[in-house]
Amino acid sequence: MARGGLRGLIDRTAERRAADQPAADQDAADHGGNPCRCELCAAPIPADHRHLLEPAVREPRCACRPCALLFEHPPAEGDRYRLVPDRRWYLPDFVLDDATWASLDIPVQMAFACHDSAEGRTVIRYPGPAGAVEAAVEPAAWAAVEEANPVLRRLTPDVEALLVNRTRDARDHWLVPIDDCFALVAVLRSHWKGLAGGQDVWNEVGAFFAELRRRAKPMPMPVGVSKGVPR
Repeated sequence: MARGGLRGLIDRTAERRAADQPAADQDAADHGGNPCRCELCAAPIPADHRHLLEPAVREPRCACRPCALLFEHPPAEGDRYRLVPDRRWYLPDFVLDDATWASLDIPVQMAFACHDSAEGRTVIRYPGPAGAVEAAVEPAAWAAVEEANPVLRRLTPDVEALLVNRTRDARDHWLVPIDDCFALVAVLRSHWKGLAGGQDVWNEVGAFFAELRRRAKPMPMPVGVSKGVPR
């Protein structure tokens, strides 16, 4: 996939968006051909760069390497930004059957879950043509998912998410940086047409997950440990 894989997805969809759309879906690339710039110090940066998240407004900021390194330590009280990790794990042993998924009452077949440190809870959202929508998941239903999958304790609050794809018979689960979820939302916003979305949007969604599969590593299961339990 051209232009930096998942990063390129955000860039290409940003080109199709009006200037007044939310910054959470935007990349700092100059689409006139000039270099991207760090949003903290304005230094030029490559297309494949790290991001900082501003949890208070849930907006990613493009960062050069020196600025990103400033936030590699665990966040201190008062820190405005969180460094978005760049690890991607495919979770082949994630436990989420059809009945449990139905109990979550999510109206589409994709969703992402991230622990919101400000609210002190896990927030589940799903992508749609108007952006990311929070799902009204019953706490008990989500608690059952967490109990079956201790791997969720490995998610870094605010900046990592569980991403679920159940479209077109898929049953895939991923641990991803939160900006990958923003990229998926951008794909739907940019390509959706009519009531059902149209074939183009589903082709792009398929390309997104194919690229994610290429970049992600399967999370190994330790010997003697039950499914869903992290190392």
